[in-house]
Amino acid sequence: MGDQPLLRISLPLAVCAAVFPFVLVAHQDELPPGTLPAAATAALAASLDAATAHPKHVWRDTPALNSDGSVNAFVEIPRGERRKWEFDMKLNALALDRVIPEDLGGYPVNYGFVPQTVSYDGDPFDALVLGEPLPRGQLVRGVIVGLMLMEDEKGLDSKVVLARSTSGGDPRQALAERDRAAIAGFFMRYKQHEPGKFSRVPGWASPPAGRAHVATTHAFFLQCRERAHSPCDVSF
Repeated sequence: MGDQPLLRISLPLAVCAAVFPFVLVAHQDELPPGTLPAAATAALAASLDAATAHPKHVWRDTPALNSDGSVNAFVEIPRGERRKWEFDMKLNALALDRVIPEDLGGYPVNYGFVPQTVSYDGDPFDALVLGEPLPRGQLVRGVIVGLMLMEDEKGLDSKVVLARSTSGGDPRQALAERDRAAIAGFFMRYKQHEPGKFSRVPGWASPPAGRAHVATTHAFFLQCRERAHSPCDVSF
């Protein structure tokens, strides 16, 4: 990072210590917003209420993070799949949402979410897992290798990018330029057949930025459940 100044993520130190065992830093333009919108706090409360029917719930009860610093991801859609599956909070299972049109092709990367998180649109924070197609419904551990910045009709919708790890804890693969091109190209186009919807991918950010987004969306899950229909701020 050279001589560029580093900024700590705008979360209370206690939250940072609980979420990650190391310091989170990012460039200023990579810091995630520290406030969860009112519509998203309402969605969080609704998701938690829907999950109460299950004594063990994938999203509610699976840790977002592991002691080695890796991130857990629940796979909703395997790489190459055109069927868009989404996790149904009430069913605690995947449900088919729609089929991606043939001209768009299948997902170029495994797609899912980080448990115990809520993002700015009220859904769990999205995770993209590099590598071979993974079974739908599988829970995997990944090392953060980047962050895809994305916006859609609901607002900020960035996605953390993970790679499976080696026995030594290193990522099995880097986020290569060809990966970025294929992933960004798909997500810029994948809503083009849906009237009134859009998606933009303004760029990519560093692994520390990905960690900051996971930490923030996990803090939203932990701290914003009593703030339904009101904005919830987890920053200083």
